[in-house]
Amino acid sequence: MSTRRALRQGTRDDRGAVAILFAVLAVVLLGVGAFAVDLGQAYAKKSLLQTDVDIAVMAAVAELDQEVGCNSEVVSAAEDYLTRAGNAVPGQYPIDLGGAPGDQDGFIRCPGDWKVELWAPRSEVPLGLGRVLSDDDSFDVAARAAAQVRSPGAGGVLPFFGVQGCDYGAQTIRDDSGPTTTSAPVPALDPDSSDHNKATFTLSPTSTPEGTSSVTMTLTGKFLEEADGVGFTGVGGPPYHHVVSALTITNGGTDTITLQVPSAVLDVPDVWYVRVLEAGEWSEPHEAQRFTVGEDKLYCDTSLEGNFGTIDVPRSDSNSFTLERNIILGVEPALALHPSPSGECSGKPGSVESKSAPVDGTNCLASEPGLKISATNAGLVTGKGGLPGRLDAASTSGCSRGGDDSRTAAEVLGKHINDDLLSCYIVNGAHLSDLVAGNAVGTAALSADIFASPRFFWIPIVDTDPATGKKSWPVVSFRPGFITDQALSATRAAPGSIGALNGLVTEPSGIREVRVVLFSQDALPPTAPAVGDEVDYTGSGTKVLVLVE
Repeated sequence: MSTRRALRQGTRDDRGAVAILFAVLAVVLLGVGAFAVDLGQAYAKKSLLQTDVDIAVMAAVAELDQEVGCNSEVVSAAEDYLTRAGNAVPGQYPIDLGGAPGDQDGFIRCPGDWKVELWAPRSEVPLGLGRVLSDDDSFDVAARAAAQVRSPGAGGVLPFFGVQGCDYGAQTIRDDSGPTTTSAPVPALDPDSSDHNKATFTLSPTSTPEGTSSVTMTLTGKFLEEADGVGFTGVGGPPYHHVVSALTITNGGTDTITLQVPSAVLDVPDVWYVRVLEAGEWSEPHEAQRFTVGEDKLYCDTSLEGNFGTIDVPRSDSNSFTLERNIILGVEPALALHPSPSGECSGKPGSVESKSAPVDGTNCLASEPGLKISATNAGLVTGKGGLPGRLDAASTSGCSRGGDDSRTAAEVLGKHINDDLLSCYIVNGAHLSDLVAGNAVGTAALSADIFASPRFFWIPIVDTDPATGKKSWPVVSFRPGFITDQALSATRAAPGSIGALNGLVTEPSGIREVRVVLFSQDALPPTAPAVGDEVDYTGSGTKVLVLVE
């Protein structure tokens, strides 16, 4: 064979091979192109499914009313959204949210921690020419989402507790240091004497409303016939002490003293302790009797611990200045309602405590009496551990007494502090008393802006006035509150008079009292937008709905 013939033969062979290769590649490319079209259809369906399931799970979690398990409203809300005609995805299987996560017809569950997980019914994507590359006629696309109920992070839970019966209205958290007895917490009484007389007595009346201009008081008891005076010692002050020497004394088998309560006492809503003076000697501090002007304090029952106290639970971020950090940042760990509030703590079923280490879901609290002054000074004002005090902040825009973001003109411990007014956050014509009552006017009366104020907080409530020692008590509810001394008659348009430090009462050593308004959670908005600092939901209060997966 000549060379020219050989070349022509080789060219024909190459052309045949290229033709075969082109035919094969054409089929492959056609299949890949067709499969790309099928994948585009799958991507579009996946996008529609994900949008549907994201919105449906948010609708469902808004109906969640228990920490674990889906109540029927949760399932209904998810089904309602997924089955609306306008939300249908082509090729979607009929819905049935029972079964298991892998089901084609969808699934829903509420595993705990106020979370809802939702799988949408899958959508079938039929293969077109893509069947060239697959043995199947179709494949499914799926979408899943999870949402959780959270609480607004601003404010947080303060490391204090209240007691049912003293957990609404204008209350006072105070330093309860000083002599105590088995009948009542008694402050350090000033003046006092080294020796005491034997007078014992009861009072009538034991209280009077705020604003009363005249009260005639009767002391009935023993060893009163030679009294020189009757003293009133207030826990707020200053001044703390007033003495009445104009007495009417009778002895008809029982000693009786009648006197007019000083106007200086009636002008100060507070708890006052009453004693008898005779020949330079005061009656025993433990015999002092309580006389209340205005609403009773948060420690309203007569007990050693009082109806207010401090909880000192450990944190995970530091073992130093734990109480101060809990005031500044809010309590860590997350607290929760006790599942059986009528039960006991200390190892009983359902009880969770934080002792040597923080445990989320803590629902039993060990009580500590009174206000810890040093920690409160640091936590609210001076700061600790590199953190500024909770109230060492500009006022929320427009909510100071001046209608701007200025701080208080007065100083405490060398600092001007936040001056937010509770009345500033009212969005209708409600009075503060409406917030407390939780009536129709007070329902949802507050703006979600309140959560940005450092004066806003929650405290856990226990159902029994704690006894002495550190016995644990179950948390039965949480109460929202605000640090302020505004009167309950205040409104947004008429905020009334405000103390120089807007709720703080001080003496040279710093804070002696923190005055608060505790109100119904119904006054808060039912929901608030997520801003990124949300905390665990405790089972009550404003809900923040967050898409978490």
